[in-house]
This record gives sequence, C-alpha cells and structure tokens, in this order.
Amino acid sequence: MLTQKQKRWSWIFSIILLILSLFFLFPVIWMLANSFKGDAAITTDMNTLRAFVPPALTGSFFDNYVTILFDTQFIRYMVNTLFYAAILIVLSIVVNGLAGYALAKIKFPFRDQWLLIILALMIVPMETTITIHFLIIAKAGLLNTMLGYILPMIVSPFNIFLFRQVFVGLPDDVYEAAQLDHCGPVKYFFTMVLPMSKSVVATVSVFTFLGVWNDYLWPSLVFTSSDLLTAQIGLNAITSNDATTVGQTLAVITLVTIPVIIIYSFFSKYIVEGVISTGSKEG
Repeated sequence: MLTQKQKRWSWIFSIILLILSLFFLFPVIWMLANSFKGDAAITTDMNTLRAFVPPALTGSFFDNYVTILFDTQFIRYMVNTLFYAAILIVLSIVVNGLAGYALAKIKFPFRDQWLLIILALMIVPMETTITIHFLIIAKAGLLNTMLGYILPMIVSPFNIFLFRQVFVGLPDDVYEAAQLDHCGPVKYFFTMVLPMSKSVVATVSVFTFLGVWNDYLWPSLVFTSSDLLTAQIGLNAITSNDATTVGQTLAVITLVTIPVIIIYSFFSKYIVEGVISTGSKEG
C-alpha cells in the first residue's frame, strides 16, 4: 500500500515523464499536422507554433492523403506488405518455434553445439547473409517471386533463441500427462506449448511484422515488378518523384508509420513480458 507521500511522488514522476515524452513526440506531431497542409502553408508556418497545429477542416483537408491513396500504387504496396507479414508471422512461429522446442526439450546429438552455432549466427552481419541469400535465390530462379522473398526470411536465429529460452521453463510433467492421452509431440506443441507461451509468440509476431514492414534492402534486391513491391520501396518511389509535394511526402510517411504505432501500442505489454521471461531463463 502506497503512502500519501509515495503517491504524490508517483504523480510528479508521471507528469515529468509525460512532459519529456512530448519532446520526443514533437517530430511525429509536426509530421501529422503538416501532412494535411499544402506546401505554401508548411513554409509559412515553419518557424511558428502553427507548425504543430493542423489546418482548419475544409474540403481540401485530406487532399494529400487522397492523392497518395488514389493516384499512386501505395495501397497495393501496403496490401502486399501486410500479406507477406501475415505469411511470415505464421511460418516464423511454426518453424522457429519447433526449432526452439527441439533445442529446449528434445535430446539429440550435438544439441548444445547447435545452440552455440545459433548464438554465433545472431552476431553475423546482415550484409553477409543477405548476399548469400540473394545468390541462392538467383541460382534457384526465384527472383521477382513471392517465394523468393519469403523463404530466406523464415528462419531467424534470434527467434529460435527466444522460443528456446521460454520453452526451457515449461514443466515436463505436462507433456508426460499429454502422452497418457495419446498426444504426440507435434500435437502437443500446437495444442499445449504455444498456448502456454503467448508472450513469446506475441513478441516474435511483432518483431516479424516490424521486420517485414521496415525492410527495404531485401525486397529491393528480389523484386523488380511493381505489383510485388512493399511499403518501404513504395515510400521511396513516391517521395523521390519530383511531382510529389512536401505535404504528400509527409502524408505517405504518416501512412507508413501508423501501422507500426498501432501494433506496438497493442502488443508492447507482451513484448516486455516476452523479453523479461526470455532473459530470466537458465540452461
């Protein structure tokens, strides 16, 4: 039970944090406010507090967003990215989860050595692996295909390690009880292990989504057809166009940023729980 003095300090601390958070949010507030303005208004308001205030609600209020959504292929880029993310989230949970479960609960030759290899792969630079991935995909004739984009992104040493750390702490007697009901290891994994590990599943899902949503390098190497491009490449294509105004540029950046904010807002609790539970496991 908090004392009156502790409650007062808690309120003061919360207010201080709120004020500090506003400083970090200033760029986002500026971007959102100016995404509804024309270039002339943005220039006029640049050095005033009006730069953080959206314009009056008129018939032209959403012009920048209407132009981006209906005069470009940005909706197609966003749908593509959401589709890739959905597939990769499912595959990442299944593949990396099974690998993590094997490392945590199944005894097989050189299991500890495989874990060391996975830990070592976590520190390998992305540029090294992406070059190898590109060469393999090119040799397989999978460039400019969804399969060529998705396959190299399924397995993640970091996600395997996350799953393994959480699965180590699961009680073995639950599996023994499941065996009495003729529940095999695969069925046990999907019906018991994953439901008992919601925090790490949510963490891997969010990390996978953010990885797909923010990725620019890999899709730019794999895709050449505009019908397959992702949101980040679409963002670059739109903003690099000389016909795109500053207000439209801010509008498309806002559209790319909103899903990330929404996803993190809903799942931040699970991310913290997943990371804490991962770090607290031994073995």
